[in-house]
Amino acid sequence: MADIELRELRLFLALAEELHFGRAAERLGLTTSRASQTLRALERKLGGQRLFDRTSRVVTLTAAGHALLDELSPVVTGLDNTLTRARTRAAGLGMIRLGVLNAASGTVVLNEAVALFEAAHEGAAVRLVATPLDDRLGPLRRREVDLSVTRLPLAQPDIVIGPLLSQDDPRVVMVAIDHPLAGRDQVSVEDFADYPVRRPADVPELAEANCPSHTPSGRPIVPFDAEVNDISELLLLIARGRLIHPTVAPFAEHFRHPGIAIVPVRDLPPSSSALAWLAGSEHPARDAFVAVVEQVVAVHRRPDRLT
Repeated sequence: MADIELRELRLFLALAEELHFGRAAERLGLTTSRASQTLRALERKLGGQRLFDRTSRVVTLTAAGHALLDELSPVVTGLDNTLTRARTRAAGLGMIRLGVLNAASGTVVLNEAVALFEAAHEGAAVRLVATPLDDRLGPLRRREVDLSVTRLPLAQPDIVIGPLLSQDDPRVVMVAIDHPLAGRDQVSVEDFADYPVRRPADVPELAEANCPSHTPSGRPIVPFDAEVNDISELLLLIARGRLIHPTVAPFAEHFRHPGIAIVPVRDLPPSSSALAWLAGSEHPARDAFVAVVEQVVAVHRRPDRLT
């Protein structure tokens, strides 16, 4: 039997997760045709068994593919963890990549923790990496970042929730300065049904907490139906009155815009943010940084710091 290469196994795992040749290829830095060739080579080496059923629209795992995924996934995860430990032993704690949607989430805790961590570990550093608006957990799952700042609630089986970075952040809605809601002291979720609302769909529980799909009286809240690629485009659409954007006060304050008003929402509960990481992954530098964050959080919760 021909030797199976690790790159072929990684392609299989990426495709099993994405179920899309283009996305799996992009994730691994390959062309779509190269991804197809690599999969065919792996299938030949495994005795010619087909691992995926592929049509013009849908890619699905075969029974053989499901069996291989169940056995292979923990093996490759274990290998990745072994290699991470080896690199850490050779180079010290090194770089931690921290994914953030915006720099306003948990700023006080994170700034203190980064300073303490880098001072305590020679050569260690924390680099902030911007996460996409509609794929906030994707970089974590693709191992492009080691940690990510997330809003709660979050109930994803492959994601571990760590220490809280902020609590009781008020809910607000961002609207154009000439919008009918702009002049109010506060608004209700009931008001959202009258206007297009951006409701990201990548993490359903976060989307529902940020903006319910229906108002308290049962009216549907209509989502804005066009793609929004980044925060700059989002701000422009809000300022032009194309949509309203329910969010949290730290986000709205950090991205203040002269054409946008910020209005409190009276009937949504406050929000918290936390660190999160990929379940089952080992990363000594990440764990050391999380421990520092927990220390900083504990200090901030002391009674003498709360008065």
